[in-house]
Amino acid sequence: MDRQRARFLHKTSGYEQERNVKGIIFSELIGFLELAGGPLFAEKVLAEAELEHGGAYARIGQYPWQEAVRVVKAASRESGDDFADLCNQFGMYLFERFTVLYKEIVGRYATAEALLAHVGEHIHEEVRILYPDSSPPQVLTHNEGGILRIEYASHRPFAHIAHGLVAGAMKHFGDERKLEWINMSDDATKAEFALTG
Repeated sequence: MDRQRARFLHKTSGYEQERNVKGIIFSELIGFLELAGGPLFAEKVLAEAELEHGGAYARIGQYPWQEAVRVVKAASRESGDDFADLCNQFGMYLFERFTVLYKEIVGRYATAEALLAHVGEHIHEEVRILYPDSSPPQVLTHNEGGILRIEYASHRPFAHIAHGLVAGAMKHFGDERKLEWINMSDDATKAEFALTG
């Protein structure tokens, strides 16, 4: 086992103890709902999700990841769209927002593959500098015969959002390869994707 993979497995071993998500993700989720269905749709979804604070999230705050799941499930019920599809769409939207919010970081990379290869070692380290109390997921990539494999692991069941983020990166950089699911854990905390073709 190489050193990078051993470090990846070690970092993911304690995920069950971590619970929160940065408020910026919730703020962007509300922005996604407003874009998808308008402000009234977003209001109805937040009301149906029955959140303690009514969906008022501070960008620098931390909130239980379960609330994000409740919001997307409410959006799924309200819109009739599949829960996993909404997560995927949100992931794509989120990457587009990252190109604005973190323009300097994204701008360092010329291709989707270059960016994805540096998510774990560089980009998430910079996220920790910006937000010291954050706990980003672990991402590991390796190229096998021209096929880029991406491993994702988190204490949050956000594999479909991760898939959307990768798809968003590919769209942003004009990468026309296919993005395929290789596998996903039953609880959606771990997944593997491949860029092929």
